[in-house]
Amino acid sequence: MKILITGHLGFIGTHLMSYFKERDYNVSGIDFQDGDLREPGMIEYLIEKHKPDTLIHLAAQVGIFFNERDCIHAIESNAVMTLRVAKACSSQGVRLIHTSTSEVYGEHGDALIDEDAPLIGTPTGIYAISKRWSEDAAREYAPDGLVIIRPSMPYGPGAPPGKGRRAMDNMLWQAHHRKPITVHMGSLRSWCWIGDLCSGYEIIINSGQTGAFNIGRDDDERSMLWIAQEACRLTGADESLINLVDPPAKKTMVKRLSTKRLQSLGWKPTVEIEQGMKEVYEWVKTFPWSEL
Repeated sequence: MKILITGHLGFIGTHLMSYFKERDYNVSGIDFQDGDLREPGMIEYLIEKHKPDTLIHLAAQVGIFFNERDCIHAIESNAVMTLRVAKACSSQGVRLIHTSTSEVYGEHGDALIDEDAPLIGTPTGIYAISKRWSEDAAREYAPDGLVIIRPSMPYGPGAPPGKGRRAMDNMLWQAHHRKPITVHMGSLRSWCWIGDLCSGYEIIINSGQTGAFNIGRDDDERSMLWIAQEACRLTGADESLINLVDPPAKKTMVKRLSTKRLQSLGWKPTVEIEQGMKEVYEWVKTFPWSEL
């Protein structure tokens, strides 16, 4: 199997490249320095150059904050780019592994959501909407062997802290620099270590199965208050830094996703959040402070 990863310099892409290389897979990656996949003909050229039989599509504009900042860019980078990638994969006989997001489910309250749930929950914004469209494009134009992966709350070292970035990283960063930590009341998440996310990709691809898969944890729910308190404990900061506030509008407060389908293939999480946060802290403490 020859694998090509788009967006291989991003957070998931960097870890996925290392994961596959360490296991002697034939894998290569492309990112913006190789060409803009939103432009006509570019992905066809790169597929012809690398000649993969499996393409993992990660390239996208990720995160609610960055997508809301430029909605047109979000649509082009998520929906339009995936459309071009899907058409190119289909025309050149390449199996597409499309990376979506758990945000596509929208708001479902306290319910446990599996991959068969209709994508009709109230979206959190253009990120969720454009990723729903990207899934539709992949299904329409590259259906043969298609896998859609919906990561949920992946974490680990490798992404910078800052405005619009992952809450866990920012809380550790704030605690390290003894800055106030804002926590939305009632927010609950189950976090998934990046290495476990990567093993999920491997297991799904090698299984030969198709369709949508959640990759995340559904067995270790933590409040964001707990994350903030753990950040203070790891950094030696006082919990008086924590400021509980009401959540903003259109904020998904509780995210419960079933990973039963993935677990049926033999996947199990291996890193607990206490250990994972230690490793994230070693990463984020190297960043000098700047205001969020």
